Amino acid sequence: MSQPSFFSVSFLVFSWFRKLCSMVIRKTKKKEEESPTLPKDMIFEILSQMTLGDIGRCRLVSKDWNLITYDSSFIQAHCERTKTIDGFFIRSLQWSKPVNKFVSINESDPKSKLSLDFIPGPVSIIAATKQGLLLCVDDYSCRNHKYYVCKPSTKQWTKIPNPRTRYFTERCAIVVLKSNPLHYKIIRFSTHPLRKFVTYKSVRYSFLFCEIFDSKEWAWKKLKDLVFLPKDEWLGLDPVVSVSGSLYWLTNNNMVFVFHVDSNKETTSDLPVPLCKKDYFDPMKLVEYQGCVGMLCKKGCDIQVWMMENHGVWSKKQTVSIEPAKLSTCCYPVAFQSSDIMLMRDDTNMIHYDFRSGNSKMSNVWTTPMEIFPFHSDFELVDLKNRCYKKKYVKVLVRLSRRFSRYLFKFFR
Repeated sequence: MSQPSFFSVSFLVFSWFRKLCSMVIRKTKKKEEESPTLPKDMIFEILSQMTLGDIGRCRLVSKDWNLITYDSSFIQAHCERTKTIDGFFIRSLQWSKPVNKFVSINESDPKSKLSLDFIPGPVSIIAATKQGLLLCVDDYSCRNHKYYVCKPSTKQWTKIPNPRTRYFTERCAIVVLKSNPLHYKIIRFSTHPLRKFVTYKSVRYSFLFCEIFDSKEWAWKKLKDLVFLPKDEWLGLDPVVSVSGSLYWLTNNNMVFVFHVDSNKETTSDLPVPLCKKDYFDPMKLVEYQGCVGMLCKKGCDIQVWMMENHGVWSKKQTVSIEPAKLSTCCYPVAFQSSDIMLMRDDTNMIHYDFRSGNSKMSNVWTTPMEIFPFHSDFELVDLKNRCYKKKYVKVLVRLSRRFSRYLFKFFR
């Protein structure tokens, strides 16, 4: 009887291994199909009891979880169960004095009575974060403005060092990099009071200086490279939109200026063709929409909602009409309270418009709003003044005192 050859044995082993793999794949597919998934109600209940930091991480799990956390019913339930507050700070002027008013959809809640009266002197808000921090500036200093970082929900504030005041401030932004321990950065763009243009390779540009304040170092640092923009191009007056560690501004010529905080680099991107038509929409607002960069464009009674997805690709999501709420055509969209509630404004009123049900709620601010800052915060105490820099300075002082004592000992010996 002849023995089987090596090739026949290897063929049998290979066919057996192939069958085994196919059986395993079929069983795993059946288990995946038969494995139960959590119902949305249960996911809603679990997520609504998490902290703000945990919700930010859960939004990265799936698109379904991300959509749940931006729904108005979820935001309201989360605020009630975790003692957080959600709304907008409105900056305006009244009798030439700065006025900062907080507007929330739940105005009957005593937590919504936030103010900045605990900061010494009248101040104006110039930047805000989604973690409940505000950057304010003193309006009554003639040259050396006083800069403050505060958390209104806990009435904590601290004064930070002044940047280079010989440059005129154009725009400011504040970004929280880490919540525990607190680590934040302040980005300030400024211009020279006399020189605003520079020529490079026979092309004329407008330029900006960039200074960054780091809470760990507790000092300002000016970047070596200038920030160049095309001639006659400047950053818009609206507050910055912060998404995924990058800052977005809409320029006067309908371009998007992006500053990446991690790399300290800037880029510019164009809007899609329908949005590039200048003065076609009235107005256009760059906003945050479901964790991405969005655009609100008003034309008559219709508001188009656009969103920037991966790789800077813009797509039109929906068109919202203000006719069901019988709102005036003088109302303009400002921001999103949630995925289904839009904040709008007229001359003296702020309007929460639920475009799914067609209902609206009006809040009177008595003055014309100048800037509007989305605000979402908890009531946990934070360390605004990082203590790491103090240890470094204490070591330096100890060294200097030792050297000075040695010098005195040698002098009087």
